[in-house]
Order: sequence, then C-alpha cells, then structure tokens
Amino acid sequence: MSLPFLIISLINIVYVLTQGFPKDMNLHVTFPPILERHESMPLGHLRPLGWQRRAEASVLQDSIAISPQLFYQQYVQGNRSLVLRGIVLNSPAIDKWSDVYLSKKYGLLNITVSKRKQHLVDSLETMLFSKFLQNYRHDDLYMNTIIPDEMKVETPLISLVNCGTFKHRLLEPVIWISAGDTASLLHSHSKDTIHCMIDGRKDFIILDHLDKIDGLDLVPQSNGDLYSKIDVDMVNVFKYKRLNSIPWYWVTLREGDCLYIPTQVLHQVRAHGRTISVSIDIAQPDTREDFEDEGCEKNPPSYISLDNGEFIWRYIHGRRHLARRNIETKDVQNYLLLLLGSNDQLYYSVFLDFYQQATWELKDAPDAVLIWDQLRKSTNINATMTIESDVNYIERTKIKTLSVTSAKLLAETLQRSARIHEYDKTEL
Repeated sequence: MSLPFLIISLINIVYVLTQGFPKDMNLHVTFPPILERHESMPLGHLRPLGWQRRAEASVLQDSIAISPQLFYQQYVQGNRSLVLRGIVLNSPAIDKWSDVYLSKKYGLLNITVSKRKQHLVDSLETMLFSKFLQNYRHDDLYMNTIIPDEMKVETPLISLVNCGTFKHRLLEPVIWISAGDTASLLHSHSKDTIHCMIDGRKDFIILDHLDKIDGLDLVPQSNGDLYSKIDVDMVNVFKYKRLNSIPWYWVTLREGDCLYIPTQVLHQVRAHGRTISVSIDIAQPDTREDFEDEGCEKNPPSYISLDNGEFIWRYIHGRRHLARRNIETKDVQNYLLLLLGSNDQLYYSVFLDFYQQATWELKDAPDAVLIWDQLRKSTNINATMTIESDVNYIERTKIKTLSVTSAKLLAETLQRSARIHEYDKTEL
C-alpha cells in the first residue's frame, strides 16, 4: 500500500470519527409496507411499526378551498384526520430554504435542537442556526423550535385556521428540520396539530381513535401528551399484541402538503432525506359549540405568511415566551380556557406545566401552589383537596366566572415574566 493512499485513508477515517457518517438521504421508500408472513414468526415481529397489520386506507383528502366552517364541522367536530395536498406549494420557503440560504439569512439566530430519538425526554441544546446547518447531515441532531419572528414572513400559515373559532386558539408554530431516515415515537398531543411540509418526505401512521387505550405502554406527560415506550423500529408483537387489532391509516406528505391531526389521536412519523416542516399547534375548541365565523372571508388565499397569525407563544433569545406583553385578568381567563381544550376540568398538572414554561426566567415567581390555591378558592371548590389528589381541578364553568381578584396575582406574574427582557432584571 502506497504512503499517499494510506494518508488519504487515515484522513477519511479521522473525518468520519469527528464529523460522523453522512446520513442516508434516500426518498424512495415503499409505504405503506408490503407485509411479509413467515410460518415461524408472528406478522410484523421485530419489524417497524406498521408491519403488524395492513393499513385500512389512506387518510381522508379534501379540497384546499374547503371553508373553515366545513373543516370545523367535518374534521374537528368529527375527530378525523385530513390531508390538504399542495395547499402551501407556492410558499416562498419551498423555493428559498436551502441550507446555504438559511445559514446566510438566519444563521446568527439561536435555535433549540434535540438529540434523536426514541426517548421520552429529548436532550435539548441551544446553538446557532448556522452551526446546526453545518452538522445536522452528519450528527445525531434534529431541530424543533418555535419559529423565530425573523423567519415568519417566509413561512406559510393556512388561512382556514386564521379566522373564526381558530384565530385566537393558535398556540405556537414549530419548525422541524432533520436529515436521513428518522422516526418518532408513537404519540398523541393534547392539542390539534396542522403539519405542513416545506421540503422532503414524511410518512404518517394514524391509529384509529380509541375510546379506551390499553396495551400500548403509554406514558402521560405533564402537558397532557402521551408517548409510547414501543420501539417503533423493532416492534415486539408478543409484548404488544394490541397492535394487531387496531386499525390504522396512512399518508405520505411531500412539499406543499398539510395534514390535520386531532387532539389525542395516536400517530407515528417517519422522515426520509432532508426534511423541513412546520407544525401549528391549536388549542382544541369545545366541539359541543357551533363554529364562530367572525373574520372569515368567502374566498381567502389558501395560505398567508405566519407573521399574520396571533400566537400565544413566541421565540425570543433562544427560548419560548408568552407573546402578549400586557397581560390582564381577562387574558388569564383565556389562557386557562385554552389549557382546557374541550375538557370540562383543568387539572393542576396541566396548569403547572404552563406556569413553569411561562415563568422559567422569573427568579422570584410565586410558587405555583400559591397561585393555584388562589384560583381554586375563588371558584368555591372544596379547600380540603390536596394538590396530589386526582380530583384537584377547576371546572370550566368556574373559570368562565373567574373573579378579577383571584386572577390578579397570576396576571401580574405572567406579565413580569413576559416582559423580563424589557427591564433590568434587578427590578423584577
């Protein structure tokens, strides 16, 4: 072996060890899978999720001109997933967002990235966007962060959720960027989600809505989400026999497509190649109520830019903050109702998750138990209930009649936290 060849080989080995192997960017994957049966092994054993039972059908598809009212009645109230093909296909992001463009225009932004994957709790890290773009095709990283304000003008928001019942229920827009073949856990969200593809391909497995969820090793999260411990790459069908009896539906999203997933619908996502997508989290409406069409145009554009949306959360200084700067008692009532979704009881664990996220920078924030007790006493709920009790909740009817006095401390605390970067921290 010649010396030059040996040197080049050593250089390549060092590069791989320091930079990681380039990821598989193949987009040509068969989905849903073609099932293979073996006499000696149950169907789908030690195969990826989706091999344990044939898909029932593809997810329902509708016109991109669907009205907000019809969308609400047929899919939100009907608790059905929906795909809208090509609805954001003309978005500037689809043509512009190459790695070079993103690095040049937004590279100095601080963003949140996660170590992937298959962990109930991700390992989060904050870094410059440019650094992430340099490394994500090799390193075990993916980006999931609230879209910074600077990027919103180029990011699409479908018009049908920016009016009426939906307009003031927009929680946060999250951008996802990854490379290679990646898979999420089987999970569900405590809010409605609209997922739109900017680049690449994602395959979704949507499980049939279950009134009783058992046998899937689900772990509740403090915010109401559910995550399964099932290894989605190698499913043990002896342990998870339930998968053989649950109908599931499939959809493949490509650039310009959007998918609506209702609250608490279990699903799993597999991405291929370089993928960029945007998800819009929406607090689930009380679906017993009719659609309110205030501000809904008859023939709106299929999408608008994201900066036209009024979101509860925004991304500042590399972290999430409440978007509103002047927070009054009526805003507190609105936050609590959004946390309820379509439920009739707001539990302490859900409130605590919101409170901690909203006040994490405020060193002298009142204890959450103090705030909760003040809210609870004002609603005449039995004061002997403890925080640990399963019945520790506030009812919807009580939140709607929340007094100014009981909401005052929470309003003041949230406002101080939301405006923390406008003051010298010693003043807070």
